[in-house]
Amino acid sequence: MTARRLRAPATDGGLLVDPPGDEALGLLAANAQTLTNWDYDVQGRSATWLRAQTRREVLTLAQAFLRRHGFDPGPERDADADADRPLVVTGHQPELFHPGVWVKNFATAGLAQAAGGLGLNLIVDNDIPKGSDIRVPALRDGRWTGVPVPFDTWHGEIPYEDWKVADESVFTTFADRARDILNGTIAHPLLDDFWPRAVRWGREVETAGMRFSLARRAIEADWGVANLELPLGQLCRTEGFLWFAAHLLAQLPRYQEVHNACLAEYRSAHRIRSRHHPVAALGREGDWLEAPFWAWRANPRARRRPLLARQRGRTIDLRIGGEDEILAELPLQPDGEACCAVERLRDLPADSVRIRTRALTTTAFARFFLGDLFLHGIGGAKYDELGDAISARFFGIEPPGFLAISMTVRLGLPVEPVTPADVLEIDRRLRDLTFNPDRDLPEPSSPELRKLVEEKRAALAGPVSTRRDRVARAVALRRINAAMQPWVAEERAEMLERRRSILAGLRSSRMAGSREFASVLHSEDRLRRTFQDVGGWKARS
Repeated sequence: MTARRLRAPATDGGLLVDPPGDEALGLLAANAQTLTNWDYDVQGRSATWLRAQTRREVLTLAQAFLRRHGFDPGPERDADADADRPLVVTGHQPELFHPGVWVKNFATAGLAQAAGGLGLNLIVDNDIPKGSDIRVPALRDGRWTGVPVPFDTWHGEIPYEDWKVADESVFTTFADRARDILNGTIAHPLLDDFWPRAVRWGREVETAGMRFSLARRAIEADWGVANLELPLGQLCRTEGFLWFAAHLLAQLPRYQEVHNACLAEYRSAHRIRSRHHPVAALGREGDWLEAPFWAWRANPRARRRPLLARQRGRTIDLRIGGEDEILAELPLQPDGEACCAVERLRDLPADSVRIRTRALTTTAFARFFLGDLFLHGIGGAKYDELGDAISARFFGIEPPGFLAISMTVRLGLPVEPVTPADVLEIDRRLRDLTFNPDRDLPEPSSPELRKLVEEKRAALAGPVSTRRDRVARAVALRRINAAMQPWVAEERAEMLERRRSILAGLRSSRMAGSREFASVLHSEDRLRRTFQDVGGWKARS
């Protein structure tokens, strides 16, 4: 397994691109060539047919998605012609992410433009929200702290796709509450432009994630970025995806064996003991095998569960983990019956059943059967070290390369002039006060202190030739140093207070300098300038 050492840039405005940006177009071309010649059977259909089918469907749906929400994706285009153009793909959960995530969209647009192709952002709405608030920096008693500001009430672990805004008043007033906490520390935050758009989208869409995605896309359009967009939930209903899903379900015993073997090797190579990192092993319940998909029923309390499959003769039974009801019976054999499996999977949404990819299958499908180049963030790139091992062994092909990109953009808040070295200096002084309290004392005037100093000098000058001598001296020095502590107590108290102040300053500075603050809190002008030129790829034509 290839391990890539990826670290978020330490400097403000620093950009991580791996492999380097000047290799990106070559990597795209090499991927396209490899996948064009890929000879792999997907339930009786070739991988090249499935790629072409998927691209036609996804590009058509993505243009329709934008038009439906009032965006201009350009003139009507021939889907077959578009399917032959280079396609750069990225994706992320529809959350209020930080600039290091958002930079992927601008790099995608720039690369697509340079390659004469199209950029596509997948809205990964099958994931669970991390929360219903974001952290906003606040100055409290002269130091920075993070204050959680809710934009909705918490629903529990409901996928973004079904997470409807529960409290419109909380959503509508979010920007005002966040601004009050910022208290003018950020000039012209993007929030002022972004949030009114998100509130307006509330007239058309109920889910918070989709409001965020549409507001983000509108700002990108204003800034000259023209990526196509598609929610993952829609991608997972395409014929191309259903052929992919039918194939993995038909091959589930082999896929699960490969998945779990590669996972064990990955954990061994990285010395990981956790049973859940980077992902959990695919399990089994009797003759039911856990598939690499999520499944749930669309409702206000939707909870995603593993999709389970059981092979019986020439059919595959499907059910949702934790439920007994059989969702569907799919024909196992390919040939002419494979289309029946696709048809039966296509019928499931009519019963409010959603079947969606997990993280590794999301990028496997996007990289093998959709795009020519996929752009990951740091987290996704680390996941796909395992994903590449699984795909290489299962599909029997060297996985197409991907690009890892991230950026550090800070809010520019003032920080305190303290460093970890200041703490080390104080710790050294505190150690001196413990073990050498007499070192910096003035000429002792107290008879008691003079006596202790003389005792210490005598102990230090005593014999150390035997172990008994050394132990006796150590005991004597410990007793004498302890007895001297009242004479250095005031300085110790000052040092400890200074240490507490420095640690508080370091915490404040770490908070002020965090790269994790949501993009909407950043200065709009600075973000726009920062993203205009991402690693030499122009986001504006």
